[in-house]
Amino acid sequence: MNDVARIAGVSRGSVSNYINGQKTRPDTQIKIEKAIKALNYVPNATARALKTSRSNYVIFIIPTVNTPFFSELSYHVQLELKKFGYKMILCNSNSEPTEELEYIQMANTQKVAGIITMSYADVADLVSPNIALVSIEKKVSDNFPMVISDNYQGGKLAAQKLHDSGAKHLLFASKSPIKDISSVRQQGFVDYCTENNLTYDTFLSRDIPNFIDDFRDFILENKSDHAFKYDGVFSDSDEYANAFWHILLQYDINVPADVQIIGFDAARTYQRQPTFLSAIRQPIEKIASEAVTRLLLQLPHPEQHSQKNSVTVLPVTFQQGVTTKTDRH
Repeated sequence: MNDVARIAGVSRGSVSNYINGQKTRPDTQIKIEKAIKALNYVPNATARALKTSRSNYVIFIIPTVNTPFFSELSYHVQLELKKFGYKMILCNSNSEPTEELEYIQMANTQKVAGIITMSYADVADLVSPNIALVSIEKKVSDNFPMVISDNYQGGKLAAQKLHDSGAKHLLFASKSPIKDISSVRQQGFVDYCTENNLTYDTFLSRDIPNFIDDFRDFILENKSDHAFKYDGVFSDSDEYANAFWHILLQYDINVPADVQIIGFDAARTYQRQPTFLSAIRQPIEKIASEAVTRLLLQLPHPEQHSQKNSVTVLPVTFQQGVTTKTDRH
């Protein structure tokens, strides 16, 4: 900083203020920027964190990066944080609670600004009360706010769309075990069917890597010639709905003429991807925006903030694809 101050012709204090994001006169700022560029100076983020007791890094913990939903959500969380001058550290836990716990411990020791997590581990007792945290989908504890989609209404909406487009014998298809938000989605589907006197069944594959084999066996057991027993299928994820769809096609069962299919998430693998699978769309951009907003509201004194135990529930929508017919209404 002494070198920057000397070349810029300003005080060391002015350089310090500039580097730490404090208000600086425009002419002074230009001089400092020119000096930094001439010296190829790179601020030491670790040293800055030691001085300010907080860095501008936010840890984002997700179970996997290997799905369109999590990759799209990560992208939007990063964009939101960038708007406010924060950088994201992406941590992929591989759905392993022990790895999630390691990331939480790392956050405690590295003085990060905060944590946004989709953790499924029991981490409540490990998070320091002096750190800002927001959970997505699953509550960590009453000490931290949560942002979640309306999964129950999503399940009801899926059943309603199948019903409105003519399906009469419905099926909920997924993979064991059903828990957490998946069970909420299933319950919404079941409740709509019950309330509207619709016939429905449930099929869950085994919890095995080649679960698609179970889907195939179920379809073969419930088909006759080119007809399938069910004319409307809902799954709690796009992955399972897509798998079911392609197996039906392999056996010349027409989708959507004979069987309609709805998934859940409607995430995209690339920005201009056409819509193929009809699905319940989570408001991914809004989830990212709300999570970052709830995190920033806790700074700089998370332990004193009044939004503890707050839950933000965001509405879902139906995204029409080629696997469902147009509503009859």
